[in-house]
Amino acid sequence: MTVYAIVLTDRHLDEKVAVRLGRAGADKVLACEGPGLGAPPLDVTHGAALYAAVERIPPLLVLFPAGGAGPQLGPGLASRLGGAFAASADLEVGEAATPLADGIGRIFVRRWRADRSSYRRLDPVELERPIVAILPAGGTFVERGAAEVEVEVISCAAPAKVGVTELSSEPDDYAAAAVASTLVVVDPALGAAVVAKLAAAAPAGVTVVDAVAAAPALAASVPRVLIAVGGSVPAIAGTPRSRVAAVVESQPRRAPRVPADVMLRVPADGSVEALIDELAASLPALAGDGKAQTPS
Repeated sequence: MTVYAIVLTDRHLDEKVAVRLGRAGADKVLACEGPGLGAPPLDVTHGAALYAAVERIPPLLVLFPAGGAGPQLGPGLASRLGGAFAASADLEVGEAATPLADGIGRIFVRRWRADRSSYRRLDPVELERPIVAILPAGGTFVERGAAEVEVEVISCAAPAKVGVTELSSEPDDYAAAAVASTLVVVDPALGAAVVAKLAAAAPAGVTVVDAVAAAPALAASVPRVLIAVGGSVPAIAGTPRSRVAAVVESQPRRAPRVPADVMLRVPADGSVEALIDELAASLPALAGDGKAQTPS
């Protein structure tokens, strides 16, 4: 298939953005330019422009990243395309029901239930209509394409005036926690120094947060790999088929609040500090090949 990246902008597309999209695997970039398209994306304002851009392709799959404009733009786009919408999904490459040419695989979309207890597998070819899906974020950047990518500029209608004015905007320090695929949640009882030590050791793709300070973001998180550090962490949803949980527990008699596939306990003659140091040294492995690895 051909991979298109669509950018809605009210100015000329920055060359650095096009280069990054090309390196990420885009075969072609569609820059949808129009006055006001750089404003916060709402379906009522940006939906028509996005549909005009997508309609030029026409798509088999339309993918949004988690933490972006997908929840706002995805449902409306799916309705305009007459397609299916998956608010929480991932991709699976498998064999087709009918023979395909050598080297050709089939991409399926797994649409998860809200509680992440099960999923439905959607085949875009069998559905014979587009699928609009929001994929999880996180993980290290993998270069899958070339820096040189063709950019086609198309004119799009200006957003409709709906009386929405952006008064202010400020970054959310814990926004990364909600969309992290590898998440380290630290019990605040261990102290800020533990959070700082693990955060300093965490590579790109691994997010370290304080369990209490990041509680609102954690309520919406569905990490692929979860490491709960300490004896008291909030309940966090997960993906039953892919989630690996590990708990560093300093009180052996107390059951962890997070169901753990791997339990790390401080030995009687050991210390929490030693185990934290070992865990910090192991964090880069979590973002390496996508497979959970924990200290022995």
